[in-house]
Amino acid sequence: MKMLINGEKRDARGGSFSETLNVATNEVIDTIPSASVEDIQEALEHAQEGAKIWAETPAHQRSAILTKFVAALRQNIEELSILLAGESGKILAHSRNELETAARIFEGFAEESKRIFGQSIPLDIQPGLEGDLLITKREPLGVIAAILAFNFPAELYAQKVGAALAGGNAVIVKPPQDDSLTCIRMTELLLEAGVPGNTLQIVTGSGSVTGDYLSRSPLINGLSFTGSTKVGEMIGENTARNVVRTFLELNGNDAFIVCEDADIDLAVQHAAIGRLYGNGQVCVATKRILVEESRYSEFLEKLTEQVQGKKAGDPTDPSTEIGPLINERAAKDVENQIQQAVSEGATVRLGGKRDGAFIEPTILEITREVGIATDDEIFGPVFALMPFRGIDEAIDIANASSFGLGGAVFSTDFHKAFYAAGRMQTGMVSINGGNCYRPDGSAFGGYKKSGIGREGFLYTLEELTQIKSIVMRGILTNPLSTNSAGIETITGD
Repeated sequence: MKMLINGEKRDARGGSFSETLNVATNEVIDTIPSASVEDIQEALEHAQEGAKIWAETPAHQRSAILTKFVAALRQNIEELSILLAGESGKILAHSRNELETAARIFEGFAEESKRIFGQSIPLDIQPGLEGDLLITKREPLGVIAAILAFNFPAELYAQKVGAALAGGNAVIVKPPQDDSLTCIRMTELLLEAGVPGNTLQIVTGSGSVTGDYLSRSPLINGLSFTGSTKVGEMIGENTARNVVRTFLELNGNDAFIVCEDADIDLAVQHAAIGRLYGNGQVCVATKRILVEESRYSEFLEKLTEQVQGKKAGDPTDPSTEIGPLINERAAKDVENQIQQAVSEGATVRLGGKRDGAFIEPTILEITREVGIATDDEIFGPVFALMPFRGIDEAIDIANASSFGLGGAVFSTDFHKAFYAAGRMQTGMVSINGGNCYRPDGSAFGGYKKSGIGREGFLYTLEELTQIKSIVMRGILTNPLSTNSAGIETITGD
């Protein structure tokens, strides 16, 4: 497939490209261009005009175009599900669910694009301004760079591109290098639906070239990134030089707390789903499983029964239950993390082996001294279990991490559950449900080093628009008053 710059399908100027593989079979699905800095600069320059055109497009027209795209996406969902499964390693059912989610998110933004409201604010709360009326309106930021992670390319595309377009912005998309194809196809469908070619563009290639150049550019007005904290820190340094609004969704090492009064079967079910979904490559998911001592052995036994024997294979095969990681390098990283945990005192109770890009579902018993008990996030189908005594110890373990994206508490005592939820330093806590959970309308985002900003219908639109205040001086003054012109009041800086 090719990049889309100013509405044209393009190869890279230097002819450089990379292959997209089905890593389960090593089949080459397609190739993508590796954009040069000249390609990226051209897209940035075209986006300046694209931002003006789209900002001047009435909201009802923008909404209609996005709605037309949603219909096209749903018509092509089976074809795209196979494409996404092949390039990402995500099993077919999960790929289909992701695309259905993407369609629903775009549909929501199409509706919300018609409800970007301002306020009217009488200023008589301040002496001397009794006759003035202030109104606010929300305006687009301008050009948004959207840099996507590999684990949910279609959904993240919807969260970032859908919001940016709904808010009247131009967008340059940098999709993940390993699985760009679905994002390219979604871009084609959006252009076919009526989005101008200079308003929405997609440039492919490595993060070290494409992502870095975009984040350093003075021609962007906002940047939204999902990925690792390490890369997020570098992006933040780059965008700070041009004072560009930056939104980061980064690492998480979520705690999953199971109290002694919990429904163990329910907790086991959610733990398994939350760690195996997407082959364990989910930011907000079951990571550190903390089980009260009195129920620990029972939980471990039932989780082992639930997890073992899953069928691994080609993700495009409907019978496959677990697919490969995004590439063999990622699988080797997880393998090394398992070995490191064992060297620090962890015990392997199930699995632990790698075959190419596949990691078999693994259960580790850990202590607080093991790195994965705090900041060492494992991005694969690895369950890390640890016992605790009392809810305060569980909260203490949960908060020992530098990350705070999501969390979960299982208890039939809602006072205890709310006590824990209120004290866990994380952006979202799920009670009696797994933390692999992201409602479309939630204010999704993390505490601490898990990110900056929030995503979700209303919240993302607030992030990707800016407030302008317009004051009508003396408009509320009695026209018959001899002092109707008002007195200039100097306040503030």
